[in-house]
Amino acid sequence: MGDPNPRRCEEVLDDENRGRLLLNMRRVIRHPLHFLKVTDPFISSHHPACTHFESHLVTIRGRKWCIGCTFNSISFFSAMIILLFVWLIDESLLIRFYLFWGGVALSILYFLVSFSGITEERKRVKIFSKFLLGSGFAGICWSTLLLDGLFTNLTVKLVVILMLYLGFVTILNIKRSFEIFRECEECEFKMRWSKCPGFRDTACKLIDADFVYPEEVQQGNE
Repeated sequence: MGDPNPRRCEEVLDDENRGRLLLNMRRVIRHPLHFLKVTDPFISSHHPACTHFESHLVTIRGRKWCIGCTFNSISFFSAMIILLFVWLIDESLLIRFYLFWGGVALSILYFLVSFSGITEERKRVKIFSKFLLGSGFAGICWSTLLLDGLFTNLTVKLVVILMLYLGFVTILNIKRSFEIFRECEECEFKMRWSKCPGFRDTACKLIDADFVYPEEVQQGNE
Protein backbone atom coordinates (compact mmCIF):
# COMPACT_ATOMS: atom_id res chain seq x y z
CA MET A 1 0.00 0.00 0.00
CA GLY A 2 1.24 3.47 -0.81
CA ASP A 3 2.41 5.76 1.98
CA PRO A 4 0.09 8.74 2.57
CA ASN A 5 1.58 11.77 0.86
CA PRO A 6 -0.63 14.87 0.95
CA ARG A 7 1.81 16.84 -1.22
CA ARG A 8 1.61 14.17 -3.92
CA CYS A 9 -2.19 14.36 -3.80
CA GLU A 10 -2.25 18.15 -4.15
CA GLU A 11 0.27 18.06 -6.98
CA VAL A 12 -1.77 15.51 -8.91
CA LEU A 13 -5.11 17.25 -8.44
CA ASP A 14 -3.74 20.70 -9.22
CA ASP A 15 -1.84 19.59 -12.31
CA GLU A 16 -3.77 21.12 -15.22
CA ASN A 17 -1.82 19.03 -17.74
CA ARG A 18 -2.58 15.62 -16.31
CA GLY A 19 -4.95 13.17 -17.98
CA ARG A 20 -8.04 11.66 -16.46
CA LEU A 21 -7.97 10.14 -13.00
CA LEU A 22 -8.30 6.37 -13.38
CA LEU A 23 -9.42 3.78 -10.85
CA ASN A 24 -6.95 0.98 -10.13
CA MET A 25 -9.48 -1.88 -10.17
CA ARG A 26 -6.86 -4.57 -9.52
CA ARG A 27 -5.89 -2.84 -6.29
CA VAL A 28 -9.54 -2.34 -5.31
CA ILE A 29 -10.21 -6.09 -5.78
CA ARG A 30 -7.11 -7.00 -3.78
CA HIS A 31 -7.83 -4.59 -0.93
CA PRO A 32 -11.63 -4.11 -0.81
CA LEU A 33 -11.84 -3.34 2.92
CA HIS A 34 -9.12 -0.72 2.69
CA PHE A 35 -10.91 0.81 -0.32
CA LEU A 36 -14.15 1.08 1.68
CA LYS A 37 -12.24 2.66 4.56
CA VAL A 38 -10.61 5.20 2.25
CA THR A 39 -13.91 6.17 0.59
CA ASP A 40 -15.71 6.49 3.91
CA PRO A 41 -18.09 8.32 4.60
CA PHE A 42 -19.13 8.37 0.93
CA ILE A 43 -20.21 4.71 1.23
CA SER A 44 -23.07 5.74 3.52
CA SER A 45 -23.80 9.26 2.24
CA HIS A 46 -23.73 8.52 -1.54
CA HIS A 47 -23.58 12.24 -2.32
CA PRO A 48 -20.82 14.85 -2.63
CA ALA A 49 -19.93 16.33 0.78
CA CYS A 50 -20.96 19.89 -0.04
CA THR A 51 -23.76 22.26 0.92
CA HIS A 52 -25.62 21.64 -2.36
CA PHE A 53 -26.58 18.15 -1.17
CA GLU A 54 -27.30 18.78 2.52
CA SER A 55 -31.01 18.21 1.89
CA HIS A 56 -30.19 14.70 0.62
CA LEU A 57 -28.39 13.68 3.81
CA VAL A 58 -29.31 13.01 7.41
CA THR A 59 -26.85 12.88 10.30
CA ILE A 60 -27.25 9.99 12.74
CA ARG A 61 -24.80 9.82 15.66
CA GLY A 62 -22.34 12.04 13.87
CA ARG A 63 -22.38 10.08 10.63
CA LYS A 64 -24.00 11.25 7.39
CA TRP A 65 -26.40 8.87 5.67
CA CYS A 66 -28.23 9.05 2.35
CA ILE A 67 -31.86 9.83 3.14
CA GLY A 68 -33.14 7.74 0.24
CA CYS A 69 -31.25 4.52 0.95
CA THR A 70 -31.64 4.80 4.74
CA PHE A 71 -35.36 5.47 4.99
CA ASN A 72 -36.34 3.34 1.99
CA SER A 73 -34.69 0.41 3.76
CA ILE A 74 -36.11 1.23 7.20
CA SER A 75 -39.66 1.66 5.88
CA PHE A 76 -39.50 -1.45 3.66
CA PHE A 77 -38.24 -3.85 6.33
CA SER A 78 -40.49 -2.32 9.00
CA ALA A 79 -43.54 -2.78 6.77
CA MET A 80 -42.49 -6.34 5.88
CA ILE A 81 -42.16 -7.24 9.58
CA ILE A 82 -45.47 -5.58 10.50
CA LEU A 83 -47.28 -7.45 7.72
CA LEU A 84 -45.62 -10.68 8.88
CA PHE A 85 -47.04 -10.19 12.37
CA VAL A 86 -50.46 -9.43 10.88
CA TRP A 87 -50.23 -12.67 8.88
CA LEU A 88 -49.25 -14.64 12.01
CA ILE A 89 -52.17 -13.18 13.95
CA ASP A 90 -54.78 -13.72 11.23
CA GLU A 91 -53.73 -14.36 7.64
CA SER A 92 -57.21 -13.52 6.38
CA LEU A 93 -56.50 -9.87 7.24
CA LEU A 94 -54.02 -9.68 4.37
CA ILE A 95 -55.90 -9.36 1.09
CA ARG A 96 -53.72 -9.57 -2.01
CA PHE A 97 -55.84 -7.16 -4.06
CA TYR A 98 -55.49 -4.35 -1.51
CA LEU A 99 -51.83 -5.12 -0.81
CA PHE A 100 -50.87 -4.99 -4.47
CA TRP A 101 -52.87 -1.99 -5.62
CA GLY A 102 -52.24 -0.17 -2.36
CA GLY A 103 -48.52 -0.73 -2.92
CA VAL A 104 -48.78 0.50 -6.51
CA ALA A 105 -50.71 3.59 -5.37
CA LEU A 106 -48.13 4.44 -2.69
CA SER A 107 -45.27 3.98 -5.18
CA ILE A 108 -46.94 6.24 -7.74
CA LEU A 109 -47.64 8.80 -5.01
CA TYR A 110 -43.96 8.73 -4.06
CA PHE A 111 -42.86 9.55 -7.61
CA LEU A 112 -45.47 12.30 -7.90
CA VAL A 113 -44.27 13.88 -4.65
CA SER A 114 -40.63 13.44 -5.63
CA PHE A 115 -40.95 14.92 -9.13
CA SER A 116 -43.08 17.80 -7.84
CA GLY A 117 -39.94 19.32 -6.33
CA ILE A 118 -41.37 19.87 -2.84
CA THR A 119 -38.85 17.43 -1.35
CA GLU A 120 -35.80 19.34 -2.60
CA GLU A 121 -35.27 21.50 0.48
CA ARG A 122 -37.61 19.83 2.97
CA LYS A 123 -36.01 16.88 4.69
CA ARG A 124 -39.15 15.83 6.56
CA VAL A 125 -41.17 15.68 3.35
CA LYS A 126 -38.33 13.79 1.65
CA ILE A 127 -38.17 11.27 4.51
CA PHE A 128 -41.97 10.88 4.44
CA SER A 129 -41.84 10.19 0.70
CA LYS A 130 -39.31 7.39 1.31
CA PHE A 131 -41.76 5.76 3.72
CA LEU A 132 -44.37 5.87 0.97
CA LEU A 133 -42.07 4.00 -1.41
CA GLY A 134 -40.72 1.50 1.11
CA SER A 135 -44.19 0.65 2.44
CA GLY A 136 -45.62 0.47 -1.07
CA PHE A 137 -42.95 -1.94 -2.24
CA ALA A 138 -43.50 -4.07 0.88
CA GLY A 139 -47.20 -4.32 -0.02
CA ILE A 140 -46.34 -5.45 -3.56
CA CYS A 141 -43.89 -8.02 -2.17
CA TRP A 142 -46.44 -9.48 0.23
CA SER A 143 -49.08 -9.64 -2.48
CA THR A 144 -46.59 -11.72 -4.47
CA LEU A 145 -45.75 -13.99 -1.52
CA LEU A 146 -49.42 -14.68 -0.78
CA LEU A 147 -50.20 -15.93 -4.30
CA ASP A 148 -51.60 -19.48 -3.89
CA GLY A 149 -50.37 -19.55 -0.29
CA LEU A 150 -47.27 -18.15 1.38
CA PHE A 151 -45.11 -21.26 1.01
CA THR A 152 -46.21 -22.30 -2.48
CA ASN A 153 -43.50 -21.82 -5.12
CA LEU A 154 -41.59 -19.74 -2.59
CA THR A 155 -38.34 -19.83 -4.58
CA VAL A 156 -40.03 -18.53 -7.73
CA LYS A 157 -41.73 -15.78 -5.73
CA LEU A 158 -38.44 -14.69 -4.17
CA VAL A 159 -36.88 -14.51 -7.64
CA VAL A 160 -39.79 -12.35 -8.83
CA ILE A 161 -39.37 -10.08 -5.79
CA LEU A 162 -35.64 -9.83 -6.48
CA MET A 163 -36.34 -8.81 -10.09
CA LEU A 164 -38.86 -6.23 -8.90
CA TYR A 165 -36.30 -4.94 -6.40
CA LEU A 166 -33.61 -4.62 -9.09
CA GLY A 167 -36.10 -2.77 -11.27
CA PHE A 168 -36.95 -0.33 -8.48
CA VAL A 169 -33.27 0.19 -7.64
CA THR A 170 -32.40 0.83 -11.30
CA ILE A 171 -35.13 3.45 -11.62
CA LEU A 172 -34.11 5.12 -8.36
CA ASN A 173 -30.42 5.13 -9.32
CA ILE A 174 -31.22 6.72 -12.68
CA LYS A 175 -33.31 9.34 -10.89
CA ARG A 176 -30.59 9.98 -8.28
CA SER A 177 -27.85 10.20 -10.92
CA PHE A 178 -29.91 12.67 -12.94
CA GLU A 179 -30.43 14.84 -9.84
CA ILE A 180 -26.74 14.79 -8.89
CA PHE A 181 -25.51 15.53 -12.42
CA ARG A 182 -28.06 18.31 -12.84
CA GLU A 183 -26.94 19.91 -9.58
CA CYS A 184 -23.24 19.48 -10.36
CA GLU A 185 -23.53 20.85 -13.90
CA GLU A 186 -24.98 24.05 -12.48
CA CYS A 187 -22.24 24.30 -9.86
CA GLU A 188 -19.26 26.65 -10.30
CA PHE A 189 -16.93 23.62 -10.57
CA LYS A 190 -18.87 22.20 -13.56
CA MET A 191 -18.35 18.51 -12.65
CA ARG A 192 -14.57 18.90 -12.27
CA TRP A 193 -14.36 16.42 -9.40
CA SER A 194 -10.71 17.11 -8.54
CA LYS A 195 -11.63 20.77 -7.91
CA CYS A 196 -14.99 20.15 -6.24
CA PRO A 197 -14.70 20.49 -2.43
CA GLY A 198 -17.36 17.82 -2.08
CA PHE A 199 -15.17 15.21 -3.81
CA ARG A 200 -11.64 16.58 -3.44
CA ASP A 201 -10.98 15.11 0.01
CA THR A 202 -12.10 11.65 -1.12
CA ALA A 203 -10.09 11.96 -4.35
CA CYS A 204 -7.05 12.93 -2.29
CA LYS A 205 -7.33 9.88 -0.06
CA LEU A 206 -7.79 7.59 -3.08
CA ILE A 207 -4.66 8.99 -4.72
CA ASP A 208 -2.60 8.69 -1.53
CA ALA A 209 -3.72 5.06 -1.15
CA ASP A 210 -2.88 4.30 -4.83
CA PHE A 211 -6.48 3.45 -5.71
CA VAL A 212 -6.59 6.31 -8.23
CA TYR A 213 -3.83 7.53 -10.52
CA PRO A 214 -3.43 10.03 -13.39
CA GLU A 215 -3.92 8.58 -16.86
CA GLU A 216 -0.42 9.32 -18.06
CA VAL A 217 1.25 7.86 -14.94
CA GLN A 218 2.03 4.15 -14.78
CA GLN A 219 0.49 2.26 -11.86
CA GLY A 220 2.77 1.81 -8.89
CA ASN A 221 3.47 -1.32 -6.92
CA GLU A 222 0.51 -3.47 -6.08
